Amino acid sequence: MFMLCYCNGALARERVRDEIAYTSAPSSDPWKEFNEKALSTPPLGKRLKNDDAKLGIYFPIPEIVPNVHAGTWRYRIPPTGDLKKVESFDPGTDARAIIESQALSMRLRANPLLSTSAPAQPRRVYLVGGASKNPAIAEVLGQVLGGKDGVYRLDQGGNACALGAAYYAAWAVGGRKGDGGGESGFEDFLAQRWEEGGRIVKVGKGYEEGVWEEYGDVLGAFEEIGRRIGREE
Repeated sequence: MFMLCYCNGALARERVRDEIAYTSAPSSDPWKEFNEKALSTPPLGKRLKNDDAKLGIYFPIPEIVPNVHAGTWRYRIPPTGDLKKVESFDPGTDARAIIESQALSMRLRANPLLSTSAPAQPRRVYLVGGASKNPAIAEVLGQVLGGKDGVYRLDQGGNACALGAAYYAAWAVGGRKGDGGGESGFEDFLAQRWEEGGRIVKVGKGYEEGVWEEYGDVLGAFEEIGRRIGREE
């Protein structure tokens, strides 16, 4: 197991959402316009095969991974592979790019840990927490990460992480001793109490041939953008 911790998860998405909503007609659903624009924009903002790919990094506050200061950076990557910094994107590109950026960061850092063969690809992608109920986030994350069997939501409300911590605390306090009096591992402790049936809901198809590979082609450029940001004063 490994864990990545980000400061700019929901905060960054909400900042982009609010900027889009500010220029749109009011809606009772604050995510409606954001989702529509994200899902109507093609991967990497490329409507044609030879269009520039568009990558954005959105950090309202200083970030942990990578360890850089607050800021917003947008780049266009033409077929030649050169990085061209730009000042702005259209709202649809921003809506999709914020989700893509976060998923690309996960994919970049998870690749060495997923498999010894390249390219590394997960079998399933599981989502938890409030954002797992957002269809645009689920779809784009699935396309970037490429879960072969799809994208699934653990239907545990918005407190899945708290539930996991509670299980771990229960095991630490009294569950280490198994029924036979010996030490019980956490996995065994959890397996005796956890029933997946009815809790796992498929919310996205995940891998799409050609799309996952296209995101893989820009991983190097995405990593280079991170290095450039890190060198800034």
